[in-house]
Amino acid sequence: MFKKLLLFASVVLMIAMISCKGDDGAVGPAGPAGAQGPAGPAGPAGQDGEDGTGGGGALIISTGEIETDSTGGYLAVIENLTPAQDSALSSSAILVYVKSGNAYWSIPGLVLFTGNKFSSFSFAHGIQESAFFVDLFTTNWSEDQDDAPKRTFQDLRIVIIPGEVVEAGRLSAETLKDYNKTITALGLTDAPVKLASKLKLNLKRQSHIQRAK
Repeated sequence: MFKKLLLFASVVLMIAMISCKGDDGAVGPAGPAGAQGPAGPAGPAGQDGEDGTGGGGALIISTGEIETDSTGGYLAVIENLTPAQDSALSSSAILVYVKSGNAYWSIPGLVLFTGNKFSSFSFAHGIQESAFFVDLFTTNWSEDQDDAPKRTFQDLRIVIIPGEVVEAGRLSAETLKDYNKTITALGLTDAPVKLASKLKLNLKRQSHIQRAK
């Protein structure tokens, strides 16, 4: 009987020791970090952004080497304009430079050629039948003859400057006389040059050819 009571008391004591809750112990130190898991899959590529435009949208057009016609002039054009291009060109400033003797000459103005010859040129521009044109014409020449002589240019450059750029006052009259200074001021290079073809449309050419007195 005594042994049974002793066994019962031992069981009760063990239950009491297990059920009693003591104070929490201090938190142990953190274990070492685990190895980094594998990278997740790459997300989808974003949409391409729009190309930027240098010079505030200014554009250089080149004809390459050309020869004036029997009137001493030349007609260059951009054909098949969209309505947006038509509107933009109508409000743009147009500058013209011709290359002779490895130098660009501002038009209107005098241009020197080999053999101490010269011609003075001016130009008109406009839009007709969805075509933008620049009509270069002779106003004076060095030869003693009634008809304007033919001339060969190494290049003819037309610089189209949006109206808002001109209104911003970024270009002085002195700068505009120099092709290289002009494109530098506009932040342009020869890279964005667009070639213009000789006019094929049946546009009426104005009669400008009158030798200055």
